[in-house]
Amino acid sequence: MSIYEEKYLPITIILNCILVNENVRPAMLVQPADYKELIHSDPRTNSIIEGIKTYFPNFILTTDYETYQGVIISKIDYDYNGNKNISLKEMGKILGYPCYEDFTTIDNDKISYTIEIYAKNNQNNQIQTLANKCKDITKLEEFNSLANKAKNAFAKKEYSELLNGFEIKDVYVESFQNIPTQIIINKLLSNDKLEQTELDKVQNILFNFGFSNELLFYFMIYFQYNNPIHKGILLDILVKSKHDVLSPFYPLQEYPKQQKVVDKITIELENALIEILDKTKTPPPRAYFKITRKT
Repeated sequence: MSIYEEKYLPITIILNCILVNENVRPAMLVQPADYKELIHSDPRTNSIIEGIKTYFPNFILTTDYETYQGVIISKIDYDYNGNKNISLKEMGKILGYPCYEDFTTIDNDKISYTIEIYAKNNQNNQIQTLANKCKDITKLEEFNSLANKAKNAFAKKEYSELLNGFEIKDVYVESFQNIPTQIIINKLLSNDKLEQTELDKVQNILFNFGFSNELLFYFMIYFQYNNPIHKGILLDILVKSKHDVLSPFYPLQEYPKQQKVVDKITIELENALIEILDKTKTPPPRAYFKITRKT
């Protein structure tokens, strides 16, 4: 029986456990929200925690702290239980993010950067091990240094059984720009053409709204950026994304009944948007674009 059958341990969790064990990073975080759960005692998250305790019994698991984001996994001398003042910035420091100090200084109306460390296995699959939002790329060399240390850690023989044939061939750094929503709004208002990175940001915003792949496909193929009605609809979505009235209630997993209502309303909104967009296309379509998503 392999580790993946005996305990639910995703490869990203295994790799980050190795990084913590080898002191490449001081701690990692297991977030129930990543598995559509609320707390660490929920089934899937609990299975992960039990797996970590089995294979890394020397780790300290912190669950009693504020503001709770998940289970902090660290080594001896890094026990945060009882801490009542872990801010988001402090959490970044605890987890070893090179740009943790940028958290309170990033201007979301200006271009920032996401810098990520990836591991590639013997089948050329990419596995993200760390991602950090930075205001610039001045810490890029620090990320490269972490990647080199990670590569050496993953290559150690004592982890071969734990990796179960998931041999890591390379560890490398990638970075990309974060396009502010306001830049896209400004371009739409001035009738400037959107660049591909900005179109990608639109797709990401639609995805984060909870819209289906069918709506994302519609915006890729049929949406008319020079159509004033289409443009107005997109501007409304962008403004609501930037000023999200539901944000005080995130993560919505904490409100399961309300989340079901939100999901139902999102589907109804999506259907209504498709109908309006399709009916206002120029020239008019021969047949309306239909989506199959149902409430």
